[in-house]
Amino acid sequence: MDPVAVHLAMLADYLLPLAAENPQGRASQRVDLDHEHLRMTAIGFTAGAVLPDHRNPGEAVLQVLRGRVRLSDARLTIEVEQGMIARIPDGLHRVEALEPSVILLTTLPLPGRDENVLAESRRS
Repeated sequence: MDPVAVHLAMLADYLLPLAAENPQGRASQRVDLDHEHLRMTAIGFTAGAVLPDHRNPGEAVLQVLRGRVRLSDARLTIEVEQGMIARIPDGLHRVEALEPSVILLTTLPLPGRDENVLAESRRS
């Protein structure tokens, strides 16, 4: 049977301790609901941890499940807190956790864009 639902609060509870154990202060888990194109990844952060500058593989949104993060690009910086969703800038951007946080990134890769852009930034 294919997965059809994920309990996001339980996923956040799982990721925060893993992020605390990681020297980079973050941990990620792909959320697999068996979509062909839509990609979802949950990322847990310790306070001050950063997802360094990277580009989108397509259209993307960020939802804060726990905590508060700063989403920045060359033109704009916004704070996104628990319960909020924000469009991720199309160009180079970064995410910084202002407190222990968990975000859900949802992306729809577009033709001609590299799907591994975000995955590569997670290894940085």
